[in-house]
Amino acid sequence: MRLILFCVVALLGVTGRADAYPQFQLSMGPDRCSACHFSPAGGGLLNDYGRDEAGSTISRGGDGRFLHGAWTPPSWLQLGVDTRGALGVKYRKEEREVLAFPMQLDVYVRAGGERISFNLTAGLRGGARSPRPALVERLASREHYLMYQRESGSYVRAGRFFPIHGIRSQDHTAYVRRYLGFHTLEEPYGVAAGIMETSWEAHLSAFVPRPVDLLGSGIKAKGITAYYERRFLDDTAAFALQTKLGFSSTDTRLSAGVVGKRWMPGAEVMLLAELDVVRQSFADSAGPLRYQLAAYAGASKMVARGVMVGAAVHRWQPDLRVRSSRDAFEVNLQYFPVAHLELHLLTRVGGEGDFEDPGLLSLLQLHYYL
Repeated sequence: MRLILFCVVALLGVTGRADAYPQFQLSMGPDRCSACHFSPAGGGLLNDYGRDEAGSTISRGGDGRFLHGAWTPPSWLQLGVDTRGALGVKYRKEEREVLAFPMQLDVYVRAGGERISFNLTAGLRGGARSPRPALVERLASREHYLMYQRESGSYVRAGRFFPIHGIRSQDHTAYVRRYLGFHTLEEPYGVAAGIMETSWEAHLSAFVPRPVDLLGSGIKAKGITAYYERRFLDDTAAFALQTKLGFSSTDTRLSAGVVGKRWMPGAEVMLLAELDVVRQSFADSAGPLRYQLAAYAGASKMVARGVMVGAAVHRWQPDLRVRSSRDAFEVNLQYFPVAHLELHLLTRVGGEGDFEDPGLLSLLQLHYYL
């Protein structure tokens, strides 16, 4: 392998997608993602507890409140803004491509009371390459739904959102997201309900495809998902079972998977893993039955307040009968200097099979939110 690691330490002061950071569940105290976010799936708009944690625990200080505490919206309205920009380099077959692009510019709005609320995420589609579509074509709303939620966290919601499934990572390029229908702007429309108890939670969703292609991308399918997670060992470990059934005009996909989470207090290391097997059958016998596999395993550690390092491996096998897979190894360095600000350096080496034709991506991101 002839790989050259090149990184320019300069960033765009502008704006993809930001979801939950699953590394913080269990390791930082919260036993579920919704402890810090209004969404039951985590990600998006932070609640008061999540904003306080951003300044007092995760980062090296600062005021995590909206607008850094300069103005407090009325109690029935919660607002947020997420921006993310990136600069990096990509190597493939001795060809180098320099990347500099806005990844994300999203606005969050939650209107309503503690039980009934309307939730909206709207913004611009990111784009790494030119030519980019006209501005009006880049406007998008990834999430918009009505939700009824009890004090315990149990809920019912309807609208556009991702069903709760898998490791709900902020990285939409992770193979367990990218190849299983959870990539950028692939959110379906649906209804969902969930129960959250002291040591376990369960979620059930039914979904249908977006009505028009302009709203997003990916396979247009309808179906159901189910997710059950139980925590144990004094909330330092969690194990989940999940399944998803989707029907489209071209195929039917049935997946079953497991998710594991383990916080190791002595070493202060967070472990995350996911394994999914997919059974794909094609409509009108267009192709043979196919079994697929997607896997992820990662570890992260806060080496100092506001500094997190991590590593992960990814695998995607589109057909288990064929000895062909896509694999990747990555390292991450994340720095949270103050509340609202993150610097994230991701370096990933990936390739087919035994890395006979590897490629390298090194991406430096600036994430700022209000």
